Amino acid sequence: MTNSTDTSPERLSVLLRLLDDDSPPVRASVEKALGAFGGDVSELLGESAVKLNEADTELLSLLLLPARRERLRREWIVPAGGAAAVADDWDQFEALLRSLSDYLHDGVSLRQPLGDALDLIAEELEVTGADLGATGINAALFESGRFTANTGEEDDPDNYDLAHVLAGNPSNAVGLGIIFLLVAHRLEIDVDGLLLPRSLLCRYHDDSSVILSEPLVKGRRVQPDDLAHRMRRYPRDIRMIATRAATPGELLVRVVEELATAWSVRGEQEDAELMEELLATLVKAPF
Repeated sequence: MTNSTDTSPERLSVLLRLLDDDSPPVRASVEKALGAFGGDVSELLGESAVKLNEADTELLSLLLLPARRERLRREWIVPAGGAAAVADDWDQFEALLRSLSDYLHDGVSLRQPLGDALDLIAEELEVTGADLGATGINAALFESGRFTANTGEEDDPDNYDLAHVLAGNPSNAVGLGIIFLLVAHRLEIDVDGLLLPRSLLCRYHDDSSVILSEPLVKGRRVQPDDLAHRMRRYPRDIRMIATRAATPGELLVRVVEELATAWSVRGEQEDAELMEELLATLVKAPF
């Protein structure tokens, strides 16, 4: 008898052949057995003799989701101090974003892990960064149109699947801004993020000038008058936050808050509650 923890391609093929059996006992048994694969079978699918149609692929992703939720819970390790303790820890920030990205992945399509994708783009832009600094990185990432805005679905959870974004998919203001910050950090180029409501601006120096760019709008420069006009619309406490560099911990809180809202709006309560669990590790309730 095959062990239930077997994660071989052969074991996966057996489970895939059962996907079209929608009887509750079989469906429950398949979901339980798929849990051993950790929510992701993308690398094994190519080795399987079973070819799935679109409907079966969607069903497989759905059956893998509970395991991805549990893996995220296991991997979500935040210091006792919460978001404040993540203050300048970019490595931990990236590790937690990677866990979120793996959870948001469908578990069936092949792609590079977040860390590998960031390594590749940083290597590609190393000369540009050395010659032109943050201005060159901004041009390569956004002015070129390489990364684009998801203006139609700003609250789509996929906006925060950063591995998905680095594969060439659109994102919202915060997702694109974080990509800029992570690439700049890898290249040891100073770039700050300014968190505004529904936006994230990136601040850096070009010669003796301070530049503000807006990744959401093809990396365009934000003029001082434009920023001042925006600031006048915000309450005093938000203005105070928006004029200083956001810490990795604060960026992480924004991502998890927006994911919680996105899942709630979509009626996906289990995922919304999971985000609330994560948020509770970062900030004290009420959020």
